[in-house]
Amino acid sequence: MCGIVGFINCGSKHELSEAVKAIKHRGPDSDDIQWFDGNNSGLGHARLSIIDLSPNGSQPMFDKNSGNWIIFNGEIYNYKEIKAELEKSGYGFSTGSDTEVVLNAFHKWKEDCLNKFNGMFAFCIYNPEKKETFIARDRLGIKPLYYLHQNSALAFSSEIKAILKLKEYLREPDLPALQTPVHFQITPYTGFKNIYKLPAGHFIKFDKENNITMQKYWDIVISEDLSDEKTATEELDHLINDAVKLNLVSDIPVGVMLSGGLDSSILAALMQKQMSEPLNSFTIKFEKKDLKLQGNVDDSYFAKIMANKYGFKHHELLIKPNITELLPKMIYHLDEPIADPSAINTYLIAKSAKEKGISVLLTGMGADEVFGGYRAHLACLKAETYQKFVPKFARALNHVIISQFPESNSKRNYKYIRWVKRFSTVASLNKFERHIAVMNTGLRNETFNQYFVNAGSYKDSYYYQLQKKMFDNAPGSYLTKMCFCDSKIYMPDHNLTYSDKSMMAAGVEGRPTLIDHRIVELMFKVKPELRIKGNIQKYLLKKVSEKYIPHEIIYRPKAPFSAPMRGWLKNELKEMVNDILSYETVKARGIFNPDYVQKLINNNQKGLEDNSQLIWRLMVNEIWFKTFFN
Repeated sequence: MCGIVGFINCGSKHELSEAVKAIKHRGPDSDDIQWFDGNNSGLGHARLSIIDLSPNGSQPMFDKNSGNWIIFNGEIYNYKEIKAELEKSGYGFSTGSDTEVVLNAFHKWKEDCLNKFNGMFAFCIYNPEKKETFIARDRLGIKPLYYLHQNSALAFSSEIKAILKLKEYLREPDLPALQTPVHFQITPYTGFKNIYKLPAGHFIKFDKENNITMQKYWDIVISEDLSDEKTATEELDHLINDAVKLNLVSDIPVGVMLSGGLDSSILAALMQKQMSEPLNSFTIKFEKKDLKLQGNVDDSYFAKIMANKYGFKHHELLIKPNITELLPKMIYHLDEPIADPSAINTYLIAKSAKEKGISVLLTGMGADEVFGGYRAHLACLKAETYQKFVPKFARALNHVIISQFPESNSKRNYKYIRWVKRFSTVASLNKFERHIAVMNTGLRNETFNQYFVNAGSYKDSYYYQLQKKMFDNAPGSYLTKMCFCDSKIYMPDHNLTYSDKSMMAAGVEGRPTLIDHRIVELMFKVKPELRIKGNIQKYLLKKVSEKYIPHEIIYRPKAPFSAPMRGWLKNELKEMVNDILSYETVKARGIFNPDYVQKLINNNQKGLEDNSQLIWRLMVNEIWFKTFFN
């Protein structure tokens, strides 16, 4: 896990050096640059040493046979098998790193090498003599890759802040991209004008004529042709065990981010099964008052059950951060305006692990999208029955009555009232509208233009149009369509982005084991009943887990990975909210409607509505503007 940056036909050696410094947190062990004076181009790398800890694994790395240079971020878990295949073809190796394997694999197979890799990666291979650049990103978008292409110049990096060191780039916010219904940026947009995300499963070629081409090399394919539960269970069991085995490849200790939920627990149990030493597990614990305001259960209780049963070396972190200092720091590290306080949790866990000598953590990130684990998935299916048996006039009356109930008070969040109100709001919508309504943070057709100033139509937004095209074109059942859209948009642009950035801010590599591409391919072959059976979500994963972990862990109520956002907004951040989101400040920014913003804040403070998600989003956006543009 590292940070990479490249300036092709632009910048200077000094600017490249400054760009590497900007992402030094991603690679605290060493860093270096290679500048090609004749080409006005260069490659930079900040290294977190995980495989081949010797200086031989340092980058940028050169291959004298091909004349290619490489900078690589990520891990190729099956690099030893690929290395053996290359050695049979006559390739020699001077290091024990997976980076050299990628370099030689590209020399032999060109872009077809991508299909051989099992792992997470973003890398560039540059040939200064031929003036050819090749950049690729892994199948699911686990590793970030941003690029700027203007005129004859190409700049790219693991994080946007490195590209900002290029003086040729005129820093501007991308206002149309920022006026989006959701609380994160959708590929290819980032919030920065002309800086884009390379889509997952794609590569870029940039030739000596300065022509840029982008191509997809992998995608999720839906078939739903696997209905036999026994066959599917056995195959998933094998793949998860193999994915865990591969993800344990490392020359340094590996730990697990343990919430006590299904996903992290099955990973932890299988990791310990393959390890000779006690597994280091890390979890967080909230204060009781924050749990009440957030409406969540105490995950740490279930994490302890797992740790005690399997003999983990368990580390529990009580969340008491200086949130007024930590929030701006995380917004800086996230680059994009991603309004999810879970990034703070993730950072604190990673920081705790780093302090205890653990620089690699396996996580269950992505499992909800792939296996059908979100409450929204089940709610959308239940709405089908609701519409079938409850007349339209009765649904409307129910909504009017339910909307009168408060969602919180000064001491407690009424999460079940909040869920019922949210369900009544979207239950009468059609399948597509219902799906995107439950997966965003509260902006719907009727609130979009109240929230933004001069934003245009909700249905003309890029997010809406992309989701609708993807949903309509995807074959298969309603549930499979939802999981497909979530795996293509919400997972890479939200979950994988914030988890990578927040963990790397602490110099820790996160490995989302359950989205091994082979597991993803399998889950889009299965019938929808193997995702959600009756009221049982993640059905197939739970059947596999019955062999390895306790029943009370597998079938405990769903508990989202979240931070005590509501408590922070009503206590530690209250003064900041009133300052940063004052009427005058919001009006001066000119993007959000100051009257509507004040209404959101007032109703939230009175407990009439739970507007914490939208208020958090407004806070993040304003601090983001101040951080990168003021």
